[in-house]
Amino acid sequence: MSEPRERRRSPGRRATDRAIAPIDVQDAFVALTDGILLSDGSGVVVSANPAAFRILGESVLVGRRFEGLVLVAGATTVQQTEGHVMRRASFPREERMGVLEIVSTTVGDRGLLHTVRDVTAQAELLRLKEDFLLQVAHELRTPIAALSATLDLLAEDALSMPRDELGSMVGTLRRSAFRLEHLVENLLDAGSIEAGTFQVRAMPTSVRNSLQEALGFVQPLLDSKHQHLRTDLHPDSDRVLADARRTAQVLANLLANASRYAPEASVVTVSAESRDGFVRVTVRDEGPGIPADEQGRLFQRFFRSRQVRDQAGGLGLGLSICRAIIQAQGGEIGIESEVGHGTSVHFTLPKARHLTEEAEAN
Repeated sequence: MSEPRERRRSPGRRATDRAIAPIDVQDAFVALTDGILLSDGSGVVVSANPAAFRILGESVLVGRRFEGLVLVAGATTVQQTEGHVMRRASFPREERMGVLEIVSTTVGDRGLLHTVRDVTAQAELLRLKEDFLLQVAHELRTPIAALSATLDLLAEDALSMPRDELGSMVGTLRRSAFRLEHLVENLLDAGSIEAGTFQVRAMPTSVRNSLQEALGFVQPLLDSKHQHLRTDLHPDSDRVLADARRTAQVLANLLANASRYAPEASVVTVSAESRDGFVRVTVRDEGPGIPADEQGRLFQRFFRSRQVRDQAGGLGLGLSICRAIIQAQGGEIGIESEVGHGTSVHFTLPKARHLTEEAEAN
């Protein structure tokens, strides 16, 4: 018994299906964001879509030899198989080098089909990942080396060591432990933010108490550079609706940045004031400041200003984590800076009293 006609039909095809019309292919060719070029047997470009002109930065392509194009001539072969060649070319951009990926495929006897794609974003991401791994290794090595060396000295001479020298050793251990804890916590938070599992638990809490908790971690850093902390916390700006531990983490991150990038014996200021049902907290330092063209990128993961990246450590995670914490609690975070005149980072949190009154009114 023969099968019904419908079952004999090729899978995925319907009676109403039709071949793609030539005009549809042409429209797709024009609309592609990748550059597409076709060269004949002698290597002369006979066809190119609009994206090819844009990506290659050329005003004339048809009639020119493909291998003679500026970006193609300087490309380096990264993979080659029968009938298929992949090359990469670098070109200058405003802030960094751009990268093109050029794939040439043999099309029968008619010539070569060339696909040109701007892979700058992917190359930059790979560079950031590699740089990130190197930075993590560097950040871990420094406090671990300090811990190891200090513990060796204590193991040998702790019982006979003068009290002031012993206190200095303990201070070194505290600073190293803080750097390790700070690093690990930031790495874990960055992972949870990326995975979408980051959470905060807001409840009435004290800004002053969160600051004290943060100082338990940061004070050794301030002391090591002989920096002075100045506070200006208005009495009516203490109670907020926030996660106490996370708020302390924000303050610790901001204070650690201020200490790291500001000069020795400088002043770091923490102030808080009430504004329209919110408390605005500001951490101000006397560091080198940040160029205006970089300030919009400071809250991106892994970004560090060129003004300070060579003189201080860090992974470029702290500010992005601070933003996630503050925004999850209904606040906002921003930065004000001028080269040579220091930096101020401010964030807002809802006032606990304000929300309580609002709830009672309803």
